[in-house]
Amino acid sequence: MGGAKQMMIEMEENGYSLSDYGEKFLCTNHYEDYYINQFIIDHSNKGKCSYCGKRTKVIDLHDFTEYITEHIKKYYGNPDDENLPLSSSYFDRDEDDDKYIKRLGAFIVPSETEVYESTRELLYDIDLYTDNEELNSDIENCFYSDTWVQHDPMVLSLGDELSMKWTQFEYLVKHKQRFTFLGLEEFKEDMFSHDNGLSDILTEISKLIKELNLVKLLKSGGEIYRCRFTNENSTTLSFKDLTSAPDNLAKQSRMSPAGISMFYGAFDIKTAIKESKPKTIIHEQSVVGKFETTCDLNIIDLTELPIQSFWSPYNWQAVSFLHSFCKQVSNEIERDDRIHIEYVPTQIFTEYLKYVFPKNYNKVDGIIFKSSLKDVTGNNIVLFYDQKSSAKVLQLNEIIKNY
Repeated sequence: MGGAKQMMIEMEENGYSLSDYGEKFLCTNHYEDYYINQFIIDHSNKGKCSYCGKRTKVIDLHDFTEYITEHIKKYYGNPDDENLPLSSSYFDRDEDDDKYIKRLGAFIVPSETEVYESTRELLYDIDLYTDNEELNSDIENCFYSDTWVQHDPMVLSLGDELSMKWTQFEYLVKHKQRFTFLGLEEFKEDMFSHDNGLSDILTEISKLIKELNLVKLLKSGGEIYRCRFTNENSTTLSFKDLTSAPDNLAKQSRMSPAGISMFYGAFDIKTAIKESKPKTIIHEQSVVGKFETTCDLNIIDLTELPIQSFWSPYNWQAVSFLHSFCKQVSNEIERDDRIHIEYVPTQIFTEYLKYVFPKNYNKVDGIIFKSSLKDVTGNNIVLFYDQKSSAKVLQLNEIIKNY
């Protein structure tokens, strides 16, 4: 069998064909997605783009279509191949859909299932649609199927299940079972959900942290700033006055409940001051401690997530969930003495990372997270060290008054 014929057979098996288009080439000028353009660059040679005429690095359209087809088919397929129930089994001919299921041609799917009535609609949703109509048509016409549905449409998608499990966990620890939830069936070893084979949500987030390489090394000598608003004479302040609060004075925060002391700081002075500034200040001055790490620390960095993109080399639904989760972790806190139960889930998550996460991975010393304040671009850090133990990993180098 000739090589060209074999290639055509393989393309047909994968649901696409380029037999009508001859030799065409494509450049990065047509897409904005980082991962798509990186693939084009990594697999390109100098030449002329068939769509804009630009002489630059270009990729063979066959290679590009092979790449996008392989990626699309990880998540979507032809309804005929998904073992869907027939709509005639559920509806009379003229009967309307109900709120739980909907028609998809001769089949039915759950109402929340992702369905695309045309390839063009799918291309638009996954950032493959461009302002070049010839390119759109060439890509669109490569595919034999014109109707698409997410794989395993009768179960929750990974992103939906992760979000649902986090929402359920939030409600559980806020309103039902705050201190003994680990005794529930879901949190026992080898207990998995039926849809995506997920374990409990804390374990799943830990897996994502590991998979996405979010545990980073904060090397010795790193600078961290911590601010206090006080009327005390700054010349009399010492390490213990500017480091973590003593246990009996530790207030609740997004990562720690009242009574559990941790070191909250920032990587620049302005962020440290704005994050610490009370709503009302009466005759108080800002005093900033400039600290330096005295040893290497393992930090979970929630500010360096992979780009949200369908074309991510990681599961894009899991990445999207983690972006949403990290946004919640950074929510602004209320600086008052009332108990705010909305912090409970992230406080538990932090404690999980401190004590449970290291059993399967490495010891974690803290978390880097984004500021929730609109006019702040710097990042925050919380170290899992109280007033006494913080002296083992930090030293105070300078006290800055009224910055």
